[in-house]
Amino acid sequence: METVSLNQYLSKSNVWALRLLGFETFSKVRDISQVEKEYNLDKYARLVDLELPTIEHYKKKEFEQGGTGEDDQIFFSLKEEIFSVKLSLARKIYYQIIKEQVEKYGSEYFCELGCGYGFNLSYLDGMVYGGEYSENAVKIAEKMGMDVRNFNYYHREDYSFIRDGSTVFTVHSLEQIPDARCFVEGIASQREKVRYVVNIEPSFIDERTTLFGLLCNRYIEMNDYNRNLFSLLRERDDIEILEYERDVVGLNPLNSANIIVWRFR
Repeated sequence: METVSLNQYLSKSNVWALRLLGFETFSKVRDISQVEKEYNLDKYARLVDLELPTIEHYKKKEFEQGGTGEDDQIFFSLKEEIFSVKLSLARKIYYQIIKEQVEKYGSEYFCELGCGYGFNLSYLDGMVYGGEYSENAVKIAEKMGMDVRNFNYYHREDYSFIRDGSTVFTVHSLEQIPDARCFVEGIASQREKVRYVVNIEPSFIDERTTLFGLLCNRYIEMNDYNRNLFSLLRERDDIEILEYERDVVGLNPLNSANIIVWRFR
């Protein structure tokens, strides 16, 4: 991996340099219709009719359809360091971090909310299942033999599928929920079943003070990604935060994932 500077990453050739500086207008409203369009009707719709042999083939095809092949160089971040690295190596590091972080808090079951077609679940050792909004992703999961059912963060009743003795985790899915209250309350409604919650998520964080951190916050605002997951968790007396680390890893440095692990008291 080659270390690159923030200037190299956010040069004029990166459209986000222009957007963050206000030279190009960009904004989104991150509601359920946007998720439906961006994921179910775009990303997963382009995969659902393919007959590929393994779930890894589906993931590689997903990146290819997004314009990036395994041997292409991408910008990748660890903490606030930015690297130029082949996608294949970035993916290896990224998914290993997810696996190690989630398995540290093992329970009888691992349950991922917003799991797509179950790729992260396929990395874990143990009994796994998940919930996903996109109908096309659920169809791909069924073809791959993954235990994934339809789930909507905004529907309180959908959380009832969580099984007793579960570690519940999310990876870059709560970012699609600008206000995380529905998630926190949904999990709280099933607290007797949930042993740990692991959130590997980008989010707006007030404590960021560096230029890199401030740019991440602005990126989140412009994309209408999650604003309050971590502040909500810290405000609740019935929640114990076990682990918290900012900007751990980013396949997109401006949208790097923070890690927070918590449980109900």
